[in-house]
Amino acid sequence: MKTSMGILVVVFFATFLAISAAPPLNPQESCIRRNINRSQPPSSSLEHKTSIFDSLRDNLCRDMARAVMFYVRITGKFPAHYVKAMCNVFGNDEKKVKEYVMDKWLGGSKLLSNVSCAFH
Repeated sequence: MKTSMGILVVVFFATFLAISAAPPLNPQESCIRRNINRSQPPSSSLEHKTSIFDSLRDNLCRDMARAVMFYVRITGKFPAHYVKAMCNVFGNDEKKVKEYVMDKWLGGSKLLSNVSCAFH
């Protein structure tokens, strides 16, 4: 009995360390990834179940995108943290980042001049 309890404690502790050691995902990065996943063709499953957490994440992503949009309207460029998030999502591949900007952002051609992964 003591051995199984000891193993359980060790497994729990190891799991806790593995989870806490993982780098936290940036909220902007997770929203960009969700947008990319939505643009992919639907999976073969006919049913798509959404949970309350999915709707909360969608609302959070919409609010973040709205905040970035207002920043872009005021300054004419992306906030540095958003450019960094896009670069992280696309593995610092500027070509993919610029394609994403052109596909997802209105007036993307005007915004491309300040999008560079080299500075972030």
